[in-house]
Amino acid sequence: MEKREVAPYVYLTDEQYERLHERYGKDQLEKRIYQLSKKKQNGEKPLELSDYHSLRTKGMQLVEPIRNRDDIQLMKRILKRDSLRNYFLFSLGLNTGMRISDFIGLRVNDVLNRKHIEVIEKKTGKTRRFKVNFELQQDIHEYVEGMATTDYLFPSKKTKEPISRVQAYRILRKAADRAGLQSIGTHSMRKSLGYHFYNQTKDVAILQEIFNHSTPQITKRYIGIRQDEIDESLDDFYL
Repeated sequence: MEKREVAPYVYLTDEQYERLHERYGKDQLEKRIYQLSKKKQNGEKPLELSDYHSLRTKGMQLVEPIRNRDDIQLMKRILKRDSLRNYFLFSLGLNTGMRISDFIGLRVNDVLNRKHIEVIEKKTGKTRRFKVNFELQQDIHEYVEGMATTDYLFPSKKTKEPISRVQAYRILRKAADRAGLQSIGTHSMRKSLGYHFYNQTKDVAILQEIFNHSTPQITKRYIGIRQDEIDESLDDFYL
């Protein structure tokens, strides 16, 4: 069933809308839709993977960047113990800033021996280029050794077709739970790149271009920097 835009950036099928209407009533549903629309316009991404499930989730918890570099390394170790596929999924998302939906369907020849990865973004329909630095090239070579150039990078063990976004989300959530981390989802990889790049360079303009945001303020909110600034400003404030 085709989805329609019920508010800016919020899409539901008629059946989903009716279910939510029955569950919450008109006023409460409109309030939830409005809140979700504002969050998405501000560059924020709810934990759940669809607008329907986001609207059903109490509080619409948001994913966060992984702010501590030691926690990133812990996630890598946990994922690598599970499988090299899961580790590389995390490494690729973390070090390119690509959306999960744009890279889970890539094949070996899309990334091997390339200085840039080119994808057509599903969200915008635009062709984007993402830098592959030396360290990421090493990860790629380690991961694809023995694979055919036409193989999918992230095949399901059962079907050999690319894993779904839901599967990717579950992989990361399971690792995050074992690492003791909260508010982690597939967008945490992208947000973590932005968070640590900004803290290292303070160059929000580059990040704004990478993430294709309309303003620097949206970028800073998206990567969690604005909230950190607010929290820090209130540390010594007491009336």
